[in-house]
Amino acid sequence: MSKQYLVVDNGTFNIKAGFSSDHALAPTKVFNAITRTRDGVLHIGNQFKAHSKDYSGIQIKRPFEQGNLTSWETEKPIWDYTLDQISKTEIDASNVHLTLTETPFQLPQLSSNTDQIVFEEYEFNEYYRCIPASLVPFGVNDSSVNSDFTLVIDSGFNATWIVPVIYKKVHWEGVRKLPIGGNLLNGLLREVISFRHYDMSDDPVLINTIKESTCFLAKDFNEVLKNKSQYKCEFVLPDFKTTTTGFVKTKESKLAPDTQLLTLYDERFTVPESFYHPEIVFDLNRATASSSVLQNAPIKNLTDLVVSSIMACPEITRPLLSANICLSGGTTNITNFKTRLEMELTKELPSKWHVKVHDDYEDRQKDEIAWYGGINLTNDDILGKISVSKKEYFEHGSNWCQKHFGFKNV
Repeated sequence: MSKQYLVVDNGTFNIKAGFSSDHALAPTKVFNAITRTRDGVLHIGNQFKAHSKDYSGIQIKRPFEQGNLTSWETEKPIWDYTLDQISKTEIDASNVHLTLTETPFQLPQLSSNTDQIVFEEYEFNEYYRCIPASLVPFGVNDSSVNSDFTLVIDSGFNATWIVPVIYKKVHWEGVRKLPIGGNLLNGLLREVISFRHYDMSDDPVLINTIKESTCFLAKDFNEVLKNKSQYKCEFVLPDFKTTTTGFVKTKESKLAPDTQLLTLYDERFTVPESFYHPEIVFDLNRATASSSVLQNAPIKNLTDLVVSSIMACPEITRPLLSANICLSGGTTNITNFKTRLEMELTKELPSKWHVKVHDDYEDRQKDEIAWYGGINLTNDDILGKISVSKKEYFEHGSNWCQKHFGFKNV
């Protein structure tokens, strides 16, 4: 029986998983959480979507804290559910090579816990652990992106990471983190809507839907703010008869007389603006802000961190990186993410450099591009040289994986 290659992009919001041999070749996406609905029933992964008509009051427990995988008690049942979803028959782990992603700069002890689960609980035969951004160059089209010099901006649920990948290796000195991702945007949006309109503190699924369907980045923030009435948007709230998720009202929408509408104006673009003005997240008014540390802190935005990341790389590679910026992660789906980033970077980087942001990966979605990279890597001869086998793990001990896969101290 030939060896099977399993790729698991273990995201904070969704797991993207699948075998390289699957002919459909699209990852199975699983909600990376255990949820409890108002009726007290526990749901693992995607189960809540089929079992619950009413998402309000849903409680979500994720195995992650601040992007670090801290709870295998929560993660293991979700993995079991995921493996059931991607395979009709029982998986023979002794014949499987696992490629698994983790957050950059994961604490070594937490990574060791993961290694232990992989080899001792699931008993996979071979294993390669890496960060999602390092797989992106393998997933892009070489005709449009120079995959030897790629600056990956991976904006997911927990945070936004800027990762230079030079000759397919992560240049750790240039890795930067902006602690703003989909989760923080959801929190900001929930606060604003609860203050101005309805209390939505019990509706995390609805808030996420509103963000994904209405929010955008302004090309010129001040100009859009002046004309905010032009950006009015009406969102139809769920009534659990005609819709369980809600949707944006259009001219064609036929609505019942008792339909509840949520009218949004500047919330649509001020919340995502925190990528470029992170001070929006904090109360920095000198009269009311409690912390002098915050008031005086030089808070860096996305543009500052991208420039800092490029400048931390070898001088000869810098213009190459600015011309090969690749977006990945679900939060980069916000409308105008690419356009605004290109505009801001063009202002900050030397005028003779070409700034090009790539986000069109043919039929592949931006949050799946790392998974596709992992699939392409399974066809590469290099994978066998960089993986660790179960035999090696038991021979050399748990530190062996960290020695091979861990980030280089910088």
